[in-house]
Amino acid sequence: MRTRQGRLSRRQSGCGFVDAFMPLLRHHLSQVSGGPGSPPDGPRDRLVLRSSRRKAVFLLAAGLLFVALGFLLAIGMIGFPGWLGVLARITGWFALVFFGLAVAVALFQLLTNRSYLLLQRDGFQMFGIRKSRLIPWSEVAAFTAVTLQNPVLDLLPKWIRIPGAPKMVLFDYRPGVQWHQRLRSFNRSFTGHEAGLADTYGLKAEELAGLMNDWRSRFAAS
Repeated sequence: MRTRQGRLSRRQSGCGFVDAFMPLLRHHLSQVSGGPGSPPDGPRDRLVLRSSRRKAVFLLAAGLLFVALGFLLAIGMIGFPGWLGVLARITGWFALVFFGLAVAVALFQLLTNRSYLLLQRDGFQMFGIRKSRLIPWSEVAAFTAVTLQNPVLDLLPKWIRIPGAPKMVLFDYRPGVQWHQRLRSFNRSFTGHEAGLADTYGLKAEELAGLMNDWRSRFAAS
């Protein structure tokens, strides 16, 4: 009898743990609302996709590591003879600035809840450190997942690099759209496209591109 009661009490305590954990799990899953093939809660003409917190944690850790490495190179703590020492100092200062910005972006994503992509009937809008304008669906062409080569990552040793090149979702504006033509030409010369989304917002690049194309086809003519 006592053994049976002990088993029952352990089951009840286990259920209590699950009951306490489930609200946290639901809150975490609500941070990324849906994806291709999974309709979001609420109205079907509005969707919020939030940046991945796990990705932000990784960005913060990697950024802090390379900020420390850049600082040591910049002040000469990691010395090299001759012209290599000068090149190492320049590289250190560059890494300090570049990865310092990455740390700032990661902290913003972790400490605030304002890094997200808003999709609605009128268009889409990116929110982050800076907020983009509302871009109507009728102004953009197809969205494409593109692999971008990062010259900064190419300078790192192979054992440090992340397997697989990062991907972004890029797009072009339709003919006749006059907004920021110089910036669009500059972007096209480097990436082959005129603009892009700031993040993949917890999805794979191909999934996000498919989702954006689906919304564009639904509301571009509305």
